[in-house]
Amino acid sequence: MRMAKILTVVLLLAAPIWVGAQAPRPAATAPEVFTATAQAKNATGAVSGMLEARISRYTPEFDRGAVETALRLGGYPRFLTALRSAPEVGQLVVGGSQPFSIRYAREKVEAGVRTIVLVTDMPVYFIGGGRGQPTRPREGFEVGVVQIQFDATGKGSGMMAGAARVRPDGDGGVLLDDYADQPITLTGVTRKPS
Repeated sequence: MRMAKILTVVLLLAAPIWVGAQAPRPAATAPEVFTATAQAKNATGAVSGMLEARISRYTPEFDRGAVETALRLGGYPRFLTALRSAPEVGQLVVGGSQPFSIRYAREKVEAGVRTIVLVTDMPVYFIGGGRGQPTRPREGFEVGVVQIQFDATGKGSGMMAGAARVRPDGDGGVLLDDYADQPITLTGVTRKPS
């Protein structure tokens, strides 16, 4: 299992008071749909497919606060309960699969870069343990996390942890544990109003 500290997830998921104290947040642009090519790699090969994230709205302040507070004060178990109690704000479809419910969606624009973080209420894919390699236990990897960024020119890219868990790092940030050895890369990300 590889652990990665992702700064933008830290800023978007775990610092609602700090973010709110800055300049007013730009209006959310939902509903909107993002599409991308998702590519997963492991030691034995690679696979790619289409990803579609349908955002009907961004998580309201009350629900976002409940999820973030649950993580900060109650850890992962309470985070999962709060996340799964939050209303669905969108759906994630990977490779034509059945849609996964997005229960947390947040956007932030800073220095011309728009960052969107999405969290599903269950894992999307477990990638790892190829042929001849032992399969790792899947317990505890109960969400999917997608991060999309658009630069000032409108070019989009991102990454996804198909099966992940999040936990507070003790300094107000978030650590992301990804089941896969490396995150799924998202290329050719495009956005269209829904």
